[in-house]
Amino acid sequence: MIFISAYGRDETVARVLESGAADYIFKPFSPSELIARIRAALRRHAEPAPLMIGELAIDYERRRVTVAGNVVDLTATEYELLRVLALHAGRVVTHETLLRRVWAKRDDPHPSVVRVFVRNLRRKLGDSASRPTYIVNERGVGYRMPEAGDL
Repeated sequence: MIFISAYGRDETVARVLESGAADYIFKPFSPSELIARIRAALRRHAEPAPLMIGELAIDYERRRVTVAGNVVDLTATEYELLRVLALHAGRVVTHETLLRRVWAKRDDPHPSVVRVFVRNLRRKLGDSASRPTYIVNERGVGYRMPEAGDL
């Protein structure tokens, strides 16, 4: 989403970008600037290269997840949860962000739904809650996946 507005206060722009907008343009702007910003946003949102974290491999283009070469069968929601965490590898993703990005199209999901899906996803990946390899709990905040070179 790209916001176009006549209102360009720094606090407003920062809040819009923090909430997930790809860009914020304020008037006046030229058609060539708008086209350039759209193209830049599309490039940023293109599927990233496959990710390898230890024995876990995520091929975004094929929507395929493997652990030690074995295909992991995930539901659409489990895959989206893993994808969001992986795209932010090395950084904590808050419970609120996960609810907004993974369950955005559902009516007011209960916050505990994140815990339930993380537990199921860990089980399918062969990960342990007590000694996690792929999905680490940041108590009271959210979850984090390690970066590719961390394992």
